[in-house]
Amino acid sequence: MLHQSLVDSLLKELEPTLQVVQVPLDGRMVSPWLLTTRWHEHMAGKDIKQLCSLVALPKNNDADIPGLRDAVEAYYEEALSLLDRTGELVLQRLNSPDPTKSGISNTPFHKHLYKSTMKQYILPVVALLAMLIRQEYSGKDFTGSNNKLMELLAVLRIQDPEEGGRDALPLIHELLFQVWSTAWTHQGDGDIVDPTERCLALMMLRQDGAFKEPQEVTPVIARLEYCMRLTFLKEIHQRMHLDPESDELDHCLALESFFTEKTRYTFSCLRSLQHRASSLAYDTMSLPQVWWTDTKTWKTMLYRGEQVCFVDLCKVFQETEAKLVQIWEEGILMGQDIRVEYDKIADDLVNKDVGYSFLSDARNPQLTHRDGLLRRFLQDQDAFSHFAMIREGKIVWNRSGLQAWLRSYAELQSLLLLRAQMLSGAPSRGTELTAMTYRNTQTRPTRNLVVLGKHLSLLCQYLKTTALTGKDKLIPHALDAITSDILVQDLALARPFAEVAAKACFPEKPEVVDLYRNHVFVNYDRLFDSKDLSTIMTKHSLPILNFGLTINSWRHIQTAWKRKLGCAVEDIIEMDREDNVEALQAGHNRSTENRVYGISVEALAGAAEDVLPAYLNASMDWQRHCQVPLSGQSTSYKKARLAPPPPPNPPPAPAMEQREQQQQPDKRPVTYSALSTEEIQRVADAVVERLPSTEDIAAKVLEKLMPALKGILQEAMPSSEKGKDKGKGKAKESRGTKQGNDFSFFSIINQGFKHSAHT
Repeated sequence: MLHQSLVDSLLKELEPTLQVVQVPLDGRMVSPWLLTTRWHEHMAGKDIKQLCSLVALPKNNDADIPGLRDAVEAYYEEALSLLDRTGELVLQRLNSPDPTKSGISNTPFHKHLYKSTMKQYILPVVALLAMLIRQEYSGKDFTGSNNKLMELLAVLRIQDPEEGGRDALPLIHELLFQVWSTAWTHQGDGDIVDPTERCLALMMLRQDGAFKEPQEVTPVIARLEYCMRLTFLKEIHQRMHLDPESDELDHCLALESFFTEKTRYTFSCLRSLQHRASSLAYDTMSLPQVWWTDTKTWKTMLYRGEQVCFVDLCKVFQETEAKLVQIWEEGILMGQDIRVEYDKIADDLVNKDVGYSFLSDARNPQLTHRDGLLRRFLQDQDAFSHFAMIREGKIVWNRSGLQAWLRSYAELQSLLLLRAQMLSGAPSRGTELTAMTYRNTQTRPTRNLVVLGKHLSLLCQYLKTTALTGKDKLIPHALDAITSDILVQDLALARPFAEVAAKACFPEKPEVVDLYRNHVFVNYDRLFDSKDLSTIMTKHSLPILNFGLTINSWRHIQTAWKRKLGCAVEDIIEMDREDNVEALQAGHNRSTENRVYGISVEALAGAAEDVLPAYLNASMDWQRHCQVPLSGQSTSYKKARLAPPPPPNPPPAPAMEQREQQQQPDKRPVTYSALSTEEIQRVADAVVERLPSTEDIAAKVLEKLMPALKGILQEAMPSSEKGKDKGKGKAKESRGTKQGNDFSFFSIINQGFKHSAHT
């Protein structure tokens, strides 16, 4: 016991040193990110918990800072409303962080695609204001403060947004503008002078005293930059109100130094940190999250220490398939034997009409009559009594029965969403997959559910680039046969009844009915989100894998497997970028040719016709490895389940062999086999028939040799025969002798060549 007490006392003496930020004496013990920011030096020796508590987000019932988050949210909602009243040139300048280098952006400053995104973007601003208030009321001065800032902080602390209404919004704006329009200068005391950078450093400090990696810093800086632009936009409109004679562009130019780079203000400081963090994040090789334990068949891996087997993953797909069929037959159809038969589906990919989909195409008459399940429920006495009753000649719906059916329908939708995410090739992002439409709308003329040949496919929109560049990037994902057929049956039979049920259950929410009318996946009274998708994946994978999959972990695991199994699609885009002779001959590169000339699938922005099948083949390759019925069968899910699973493709050759094959593409293994006498004779006869005749060979040889032979013979003639003093008779005799010699000589040569050619 005595020894144990001594050990405990020694360990207790070390605790104070573990509760403060440490600064190693050896610079090699410091990461490149901290070497460039020096945040650890500014916080050296300070209590970690106290530092983290300064930027902790206040709760709604926080007694010290009541209603701060709600006030900040209301402030930025008011700022966002000003975008519609601002000229495009001003918004373009607000969205140009470095106009001297990159010029004025053509893309104006705009709202996010989702309203909920702004609730996440304001959190760094809430932490900043909370930090300033806590430092002010701690009774200690902090670096960079001034009298005006202290006055604003005191008023904001006393003001209760919940009681005072919107009176706090002008105070928040004045405080933020004061902080972000001040040129903070270092005072030599080692502290971070700029309050925004100080807040950022504290937000990146972990509870164990370590700092977050650069890739975790960049999203926070991006949120701060967005909020700063909104604050400056609000300042522009306030100055226009005070000085209506000046144009909004003049006020924008007066404030431009506050929201551009290479200045003395906060925005420039954050942009500099953003550039450094991005450079380190892109150039630094992180340790692998996947470690292969089976390097022969690539069927077993460790993901962050958790073992994941491909066989178990296939069991997850089998279980979800059985569950999907069960819910469809029992929970949705409720035992009704009804089905829409089809062997092919026509779809006009370039049709932009509002409301168009392959379900409304007149060439698909079996899909256009979508009231089959509704009529079946009304005709069946048991089903009708479950959902409604007749009173005074009118249908009175049983809301509890309809709500129970809609919940079963939401479970069906969750399984369809799960299989679309995990079995259609490379995984999509949750925000893209959960917002897909199956018909054209007024604001989104390109639907996400299309039929490419015989493949029911999802066009996954890359919303990240859409928000950043204002352009759509649509990538097709082919659904497996089970998911494809049940989804077609769902939209053709169950979806009309779901619209009726939603209208009866949510009479005061017409937007819910619109969700069922337009979107592919609906979660009862709302759309699914990324958290819902991760929860669904965890629910169905945890019992089998003993490890709950999420969107993020699945992207790592599936990407690692598809690379090893030979169904990766990283090179598909490169196919579109490589130039060929035909494109260069036409005066442009292949990318321009594929994007502009001869395109028949203009629904896919920038995708070439010969690239589209590669995406579908990538989806089918992954489905083949997962042992599920392949896409493109156009058959019922019952027949697809009875068919034997397709054999997987063999894994690709190792990288070294692939490089050798690429370097020697024409090299083929040489094989030898004995030929029979008849085969040899047939080959010889075929060769002889193709050869020219001996006369043709001799004639061509003589034609080539005649000039040279004549010259040789003329030089060899005796000089006496060439004299001019010879008589005519003798000359004629001489010429006759010469001609006779020439004839006999050439005859001998000709006969010799003929004999040689014949031989």
